[in-house]
Amino acid sequence: MALDKEVRVFRSVDAIGRDSINSITDDAYFTYEWFKTLETQKSFRISPIYFAVYDECKVVGVAPCFIDLLDQYFHYAPQRRYILPALRKMLIIGRRLGFCQEHVLLCYSPLSYRSEVLIGKTSEKKHILNLLAEKIDAFCKKERILFSSFLFVSEFDELLTGNLQNFGYLKSPGLTNFYLDVRWSSFNDYLESFNCKLRKNIRREIRKCAENSVAIEELEFVDLPAYVSELTSNLNLKYTNKVTSYSSLLSKLSEHAKDKTKVFIAKKNNEVVGFSLNLRQGDILDTCFTGFKYDILTNTDFIYFNVCYYAPIRWAIEEGIKKIYYRDRGEKVKLHRGCKPENTYSFLKCHDELLGPLINNLLRTPLYSHLSQRELGHSGS
Repeated sequence: MALDKEVRVFRSVDAIGRDSINSITDDAYFTYEWFKTLETQKSFRISPIYFAVYDECKVVGVAPCFIDLLDQYFHYAPQRRYILPALRKMLIIGRRLGFCQEHVLLCYSPLSYRSEVLIGKTSEKKHILNLLAEKIDAFCKKERILFSSFLFVSEFDELLTGNLQNFGYLKSPGLTNFYLDVRWSSFNDYLESFNCKLRKNIRREIRKCAENSVAIEELEFVDLPAYVSELTSNLNLKYTNKVTSYSSLLSKLSEHAKDKTKVFIAKKNNEVVGFSLNLRQGDILDTCFTGFKYDILTNTDFIYFNVCYYAPIRWAIEEGIKKIYYRDRGEKVKLHRGCKPENTYSFLKCHDELLGPLINNLLRTPLYSHLSQRELGHSGS
């Protein structure tokens, strides 16, 4: 085993470089272009910390992390209702006393529901993960960060699910995301993979969309139209009652990652009433942003299904895409369009030598496990 590897810490993805990042990732949310977009946008605050493992001059592993300035951990982590409020208050009091920072270090990529460590093709993956975990520990202690978390670890990520607990992280059930394995040679083959009832329903939704004078078109993501940000804000307002503008993020995405994006728009009477924006890395596609003009949509035009599912799936088949990732929620909708569930797990570690054992023992109790499972069931309903 090579002993000359070292871990370096950076605050900018430019310090690692485009080729070094992109050569070891197959995930659009973990590319140089996406991280560069996040660093330059002004839609929300960001504080990246990149841990990079070097073997001589070559990058062989990267753990992208972010100081959780938006408190995403306390929104998405299991068991929000009971234990997490106490942990949140602990961080606030600790920051006031100068004991620790107020925010968690999240090992993930913002706006994605995935936590990953990027490692190239090597037989030393466990060794590289060990180096990264040790460096994260040292960084958290130096910067007075009380907790670090891998918040959305896929059940299929054997490296993280099989080893994070060995580094002191506590495992809890997380969100359930959905994905579509694209295994068909044509869109008609896709339709034929369903039973008669579902196949008939999909064809009806496609037909009704056209009969309602709705056209689904592909859009080049170069000069970003202002309505895309507006439609995204409409969606956030409907489901969160908050007016959230991603105009800066979308503008920077167009600037830095236009070659990795695919946009589908829905036009009704020549007016854009919906869109879906997708990110591509290799043969993997991610649904990133969607938005609609709800005052024009009807229950019979089925714009959502056509612009978010049928048009992207048809395009993905033609382009040789192998997998499409969707977010959580809407389980029935996704399953009825061929998607499969992907469970995720949350891993949390306390980096204080005195508090760590106490908190870890608390989180290991059967009561916490029971309440965590119950809360997870409520959040997924």
